[in-house]
Amino acid sequence: SYAREAAGEFTGFNSAYGYWWSALFTNLAYFFAIAKVTSNYAPVLSSSKWAAFFLSSALLWGYYALVRAGIRLAGLANVVITGLKLTPLLFVIGVTVFLFKPELFGDPFAPVVSGTGAAATPWEQLGGSFGIMVFTFLGIEGAVVISNKARHARDVGRVTLAGFLLTLVIYVLVSTFTMGVAPAREIVHASSPLGAVLGYAGIRFGQHLLNFGFLFSVAGALLSWMLLTAEAPYIAALRDHAFPRAFTRTNRRATPVFSLGVTAVITQLLLVLLYAASSSAEISAPGNAPLLQNLYAAAVSLAVICSMLPYALSAVLGVREARREGRRAPVAYAAISLALIAGVLAAMAKYAAAAVVIYSTGALVRLVVHRERGERFPRGEFAFYAVLLAASAVAAWFVGTGRLQF
Repeated sequence: SYAREAAGEFTGFNSAYGYWWSALFTNLAYFFAIAKVTSNYAPVLSSSKWAAFFLSSALLWGYYALVRAGIRLAGLANVVITGLKLTPLLFVIGVTVFLFKPELFGDPFAPVVSGTGAAATPWEQLGGSFGIMVFTFLGIEGAVVISNKARHARDVGRVTLAGFLLTLVIYVLVSTFTMGVAPAREIVHASSPLGAVLGYAGIRFGQHLLNFGFLFSVAGALLSWMLLTAEAPYIAALRDHAFPRAFTRTNRRATPVFSLGVTAVITQLLLVLLYAASSSAEISAPGNAPLLQNLYAAAVSLAVICSMLPYALSAVLGVREARREGRRAPVAYAAISLALIAGVLAAMAKYAAAAVVIYSTGALVRLVVHRERGERFPRGEFAFYAVLLAASAVAAWFVGTGRLQF
């Protein structure tokens, strides 16, 4: 909606389309993370990629059924899961405060990466963390996306602010204190980093508590993102007619079932593609060892890069609105946002090629939209997609020849 107000309906569509794909890849990242942690208790998940694939697929369709049953039921489940996931995180903070060793934490400005020992400048280290940093707060706008479900509009702003502050405090405390309890190398290579921290501290039951707490945490986040992936194209189709009319279909529980179904099918196809692309059925095969970790990292990076356009366009609209209202502070906020987005794009340039391919597929959606309207495909949109398709062909050539690797 912000992008449409700033630059028209077609720009609004691309913003919604990118946000939708960002949510899709976020879901994939959570599926891979769940399989990775669960492998501690089901070793087959760490030896067979197809076992991990079937677990991810079962979770996908289980969540599909839950969301289809109604947003209020899904919301209630999310409240329960949130309580379950906060408990172990607060436990970690309480324990690591007393076990924290400053000498183990080390020099935050050291010219090497603590977890690997590789030499890297402060900028390289900062740039390398941009993707994860953005992913950490991806979804902060979630309450706005499903705001039409809220009883009172004022609750949306309150929930957004409260959620942001709570998340910020927990992430900073957990990330800081754990680095002073266990060596960075052990945290990096652990299937469950926080569990490894407590295990290193001698709290064995805590390691299992954290593993299950992590699973509850990801389960809750996955439920939220399944809601968002269904809602984004539904709202774009209902209010702006930027997506095909079929996306407005709902069931008697007001769940956008067509949008949810398309999202689930695309996610399933991506799971097949990503798991099949690995070189061996054995996850632990040479050159294929950290498969789940690599898939998780790739999904996170693609989720972040696809979200950059919606965020950038929102910042641009913020500047326009602030200037019209004679306010200066939002202009500064938007400038900082755009600078950060530029930094993220610079640090994750190779994933921008994948984003170009993803955005180019929007031509199929727009073709259906214009056909429903009885319109010819606009020249401006035709030129836009022609450029994207040409760039996609170049990107495919670079990947095929090995010049670009993810």
